[in-house]
Amino acid sequence: MTIKTYAIHGLSEWHGDIKAGTISVRVSFTGGTASPSGALPAYFMTKDPVTQFVIENSKEYKNGFIRLEMQQTVAGEHPRMATHKPTPTPADVAGSVTPESDEAEEVVEEVVEKTAATEETESEDNGNVVKVATKGDAVEWLKEHYPEEGYTSVKLRGKAFDEACKKHGVEFEIG
Repeated sequence: MTIKTYAIHGLSEWHGDIKAGTISVRVSFTGGTASPSGALPAYFMTKDPVTQFVIENSKEYKNGFIRLEMQQTVAGEHPRMATHKPTPTPADVAGSVTPESDEAEEVVEEVVEKTAATEETESEDNGNVVKVATKGDAVEWLKEHYPEEGYTSVKLRGKAFDEACKKHGVEFEIG
């Protein structure tokens, strides 16, 4: 995380909106002084990466009205910091198996088979019991498995939900 201090020389205070494209940020530069022994510029400190981006891409920064006075890197991450989250591959899910080995293919096939078997047991109608986490999931299940009925979340409220379950012979186990 980086803490940056921006300054406006020649002013003791400045408040305004800074724009970069369509993004706007309201900032307040304060703390500037002027005396016979010298002057200190008005300054603004931030560790927010979005605010830093807007300031550094604004016309005020580019024409020199606002300057970067100090920059300090500290340990940790800011909650608004953009980070890349890689998507896991089937081999990552199965374990640390290299993709070149025959073992990897077997593990991936096994994971796919287990997933398919789980989906089949959850959606089988011969037991008439479908396990779902919430009633909303049950409504989605009905909409997905009986699209010809034209079910919507609104149409499956209250008694209509119970009637749809009876019509199709389905019972939901919520939990």
